[in-house]
Amino acid sequence: MKKHILLLSVLLALFALAYAQPVKLGFVNTDRLLMDSNEAAEVARLFALDKQNWTNQIKSLDDEIKQMERDFEIRKLTMNDAAKREMQSQIDTKKTEAGRLLEEYFGDGGKAEQRYRELIDPLTLKIHNLIKKIAEDEKYTMIFDVSMGSLLYALPVLDLTDQILLELNKDTVKPTEGTTTEPPKPEEQLPPEIKPPEGLGDDFKPDKL
Repeated sequence: MKKHILLLSVLLALFALAYAQPVKLGFVNTDRLLMDSNEAAEVARLFALDKQNWTNQIKSLDDEIKQMERDFEIRKLTMNDAAKREMQSQIDTKKTEAGRLLEEYFGDGGKAEQRYRELIDPLTLKIHNLIKKIAEDEKYTMIFDVSMGSLLYALPVLDLTDQILLELNKDTVKPTEGTTTEPPKPEEQLPPEIKPPEGLGDDFKPDKL
């Protein structure tokens, strides 16, 4: 870390000498921009609706499987071997379908991940372009991202996060509860074998700008 800071200092000094102009530095917290902006709140709202819909589909299928298993336990004493095998096969088929659906929605590269990228990518691009515009308009030499964890100290006056957040929210309105025609139902607990990963939004955290 010290070597990196020393190298950065040398590079900045050489840059200032080469161009004979003062170095102007700033920093932003892109994590905060991706959490506190109005558009980030809308991304979270839309993604939560989709996630709830997919979870409800899997939960409904699991309820069907449990009912089939209860029926099987009640009826198997009066069933012949062929009927038992047929009913067990139907249950196994449903379980396979539930596993496939879970993988389709919440697996690596599944619909949840694709939908999150679809929602968040335009916002990350917008933030990137805003930072670039401010850097060019206000003649910044460099703007650092403190969410990357490599900036040990900087004067608060160099923090551009509020300025960018204000610009980001200028033409948008933060969504409020009840803005959807059918708000999501409280998520019901799924059995461990078909439960989607917790904190899906964290798993799909956008790439750093």
